[in-house]
Amino acid sequence: MLGFVQPTYGKSGSDFFFVQVGAFDGVTADPIYDLVCKYGWHGILIDPQVEAFELLNKNYAGHRGLQFLNIAVGPHNGDVSLYTRGSGMVQAASLHKHLLNKPGRRSRQTQARTVPCWTFSTLLEKADIPNEIDLVQIDAEGFDYQIIQSIDFMTTRPAMIHYEHMVLSEADRNACLALLASNGYRFLLEDSDTLALRAPSAIASRRSRNAAVASSGDLATRLANTATSTSCST
Repeated sequence: MLGFVQPTYGKSGSDFFFVQVGAFDGVTADPIYDLVCKYGWHGILIDPQVEAFELLNKNYAGHRGLQFLNIAVGPHNGDVSLYTRGSGMVQAASLHKHLLNKPGRRSRQTQARTVPCWTFSTLLEKADIPNEIDLVQIDAEGFDYQIIQSIDFMTTRPAMIHYEHMVLSEADRNACLALLASNGYRFLLEDSDTLALRAPSAIASRRSRNAAVASSGDLATRLANTATSTSCST
C-alpha cells in the first residue's frame, strides 16, 4: 500500500525521509525495505534487540542516507524492560509483556532484557532528523498507540504514519484513530495495519511556507522522478 500512496503523499527519492520504529533485521516481513532500496529513501531505523540490530546494519550495508539506533522508543528516557517470546533474536518484542499475546494465538513463555529507551521527543532532539518527516513506520507489538500518542503534533506532523493495529485493544484502536483524525489524518485500513495520511493540500500548504523545501510537482512528475531513482544492492 505504501508504494501506491508515497508518490502523492511524500517526496521522491533521497528527499523522502522516514523514521522506522521496530525495524528488526530490516528484511523479515518488512513493509518498507524494498521501497528504501528502490527509491533511495533516507531515514532512521530503530530496533532495541542487539542481535536484530546487527543484521539490520548488514542488510542495509552500502546504502547511503541511513542512521541506525539500537534503542527502544517509549514513554520516558532511561532503561526499560523489553519482553520477547523466547530467547535470542525474535520478531515479537514489546515494552508491555501482556501485549505479546495476539488474539487467536497460543500464549508463550516470555523473556525480559534491559534496553535503553528514548521518547519520541528525545529522538527528534538527538537524531539528525529534518523538519519534515514523510513517514513514521511503527511495528511495536501493541505499543504502537503509545508511541503515536507521544508525538507532539503541534510541532511534528509526518505526512504518513503506518502502524500495526492488530494487537491493540478495541479501546486503544479507536482512541488512536480519534487522535490522528483530530490532527488532520485520513485512513486506509488493512487486515493488520493502518495507514494514516495527512491531506495532500495540508502538506503542500506547509511546504510552500518552507523556503528550504522545493515546491511540490504534480503526481505524474513525482512518478517520473521515483521511476528513475537508483536501487541498492541486497
